[in-house]
Amino acid sequence: MKKFFSLVPVCFFFISCAGNPSFAGLTEITGKIFGNTAPAEEPVVESSFQTLPVNNSLVFLGIAGRRSNPNETIKFALEDAARRVAVYHKVSGEYLAETSVGSGAFDYSNNVRTALYYDREGAAQYVDSLTFDADTDVFETDNTCIIRAAYNAALPNPVNYRPVYTGDDKKPDWVDNPSLRIDGYEVGIGYAGRHSTLASTCLVSYDNAIFAIIRNLSVISRNVDIQFQGSGLFDYKTSNDHLIYAAGSLDFFYVLDTWIDPSNKSVWTLAIARKSE
Repeated sequence: MKKFFSLVPVCFFFISCAGNPSFAGLTEITGKIFGNTAPAEEPVVESSFQTLPVNNSLVFLGIAGRRSNPNETIKFALEDAARRVAVYHKVSGEYLAETSVGSGAFDYSNNVRTALYYDREGAAQYVDSLTFDADTDVFETDNTCIIRAAYNAALPNPVNYRPVYTGDDKKPDWVDNPSLRIDGYEVGIGYAGRHSTLASTCLVSYDNAIFAIIRNLSVISRNVDIQFQGSGLFDYKTSNDHLIYAAGSLDFFYVLDTWIDPSNKSVWTLAIARKSE
């Protein structure tokens, strides 16, 4: 088995870049409200962040905790978006889940370890390639800044999928009824319960969408049952160990939609990718 390394999800930050004022704004193109354009007495409550490709550009979210200096907040959000561009070009991952259940009252354990590999150092080069409109493509909520930035690239095959949103919470249909494939791409649904910050919750959900696709493409599962009978009256033990291991590389990992559940601040991510050849 391939050597396994554990990884605690971490945001990696790189070189900063200001938004390009010449960019028309994704809100104008898609018709989706992204900034706080409603009257002050009726603030926009955003829960769904659609990032479908627009014309000849891909759209990436950049998410960062809000700083006292607004320019620094934008800087970190753009660097997070650049990280997602790097992952889009190539990402590899490993997933290991091991569950052990024994006959004793406390003989239970469940351990999950994950690792992601991508060009972390090279992500800095994509910051200057991102464009956004500060008036329409920036949203702040829960001390978190979310930027929707455009990157001049196109998926190898176009995606015609369009989510359907219902209810006051704008819950997308893919949360309860996900597709297995979308326009020839593998589909992954990432989920993360509420963490200490919304930014970290979004990051975990995003990474979990990567692991979801990797698990769909390559899984090794193993069960080991152990029974032991000794000479004494209570010298009897049973144990069941279940291991799931998956590893693989993806091209064109791309998030189509992100939904923040307003009731509990959990985050759901809809993503597509192709298995690397």
